[in-house]
Amino acid sequence: RKAVEACHDRVKNRPLTDTNKPWLPALGLTGKDGAVRNDAQDKFRQINKMVEIFAPLIQGLKAKNPRILDMGAGKGYLDFALYDYLSGKGDSAEIIGVELRPQLVEDGNANAKASGFDGLRFVAGSILDYDASGADAVIALHACDTATDDAIFQGIRAGAELIAVAPCCHKQIRRQIEAGSPDQKLDFLLRNGTFLEKQSEMVTDGLRALLLEASGYRTKVFEFVSDAHTPKNNLIVAQKGGAEAPEVVLERIASAKAMFGIQEHYLEKLLKAHQGA
Repeated sequence: RKAVEACHDRVKNRPLTDTNKPWLPALGLTGKDGAVRNDAQDKFRQINKMVEIFAPLIQGLKAKNPRILDMGAGKGYLDFALYDYLSGKGDSAEIIGVELRPQLVEDGNANAKASGFDGLRFVAGSILDYDASGADAVIALHACDTATDDAIFQGIRAGAELIAVAPCCHKQIRRQIEAGSPDQKLDFLLRNGTFLEKQSEMVTDGLRALLLEASGYRTKVFEFVSDAHTPKNNLIVAQKGGAEAPEVVLERIASAKAMFGIQEHYLEKLLKAHQGA
C-alpha cells in the first residue's frame, strides 16, 4: 500500500495565492517579505473564505459588468480581494465601497489607484443616503445593528439581483423582546440573559430573511467562517426571484412577531415607508 503522506506543509486551497500584491501590505495583511503577518492569519483566512463564497455569486449575475455596492466598507478588505480575484479570472466588475469615515475612503482610493484597480473606488457617505440605483449586488459585512437593515433595504429598493449581509449586533429586536410580552412558553429561554441574546440574534436575522422573501427574494442563512474566528459568522444571501407568495410570508412574519412580543422590525419600518411613499 502507498504510505500515508506525513508532511503537514501542504499547499492550502485558497483563492488568493499571490501574496505579493501591493494592496495586501497596505491593508496590513502581509509584511515586506510578502508573507502573511502572524497577527493577520485569521483575517487572511476570513478574506479567502469570503472570496470563495462571493466570487461565484458575482460571476452568476446576469450583468456582464456588474455594479457591486459594499455598504459600510471599512478598509475594504473584501473589495480589494474580490476585485483582484475577479480581474485575475478575466471577469470585469465595478465595485464601490460606501464608507462614512472620510480617511478610510481616501486611503482606499489611494490603495486602489496604486494597485491599478480602475473599477474599484470608495465614496464617503452613509448607507441609507447613498443612491444605490443600478446596483446588481449589495453586500454588507458586519454593519452594526440596524445598519445591516439599511443595506438590505438599499438592495431591495434598487432591485439588486443579489443581496448578501453578515449581520453584527442585534440590539433593536432585543429591546423589543425585553419590553414586550413574548409567549410564556419561551420564558425558560428568555429569562436567561445569554439565551435572550442568542434568541434575539436568531429572531432578528430570521425576520430579515422573511422580509427579503416577502420582497421577492429566495434566501439562505449559513455560517461563512468558523466561530473560532468571529462569533458574528452568519451570512444571509438573498437572490431575486423564486420566493413564496408575499401574503404567505407576511403571515409568518406576523406570527413570529406575536410570539416574541415584537412591535416592528426596523427593516419592516423602512419597507413600509418606501411602499407608502
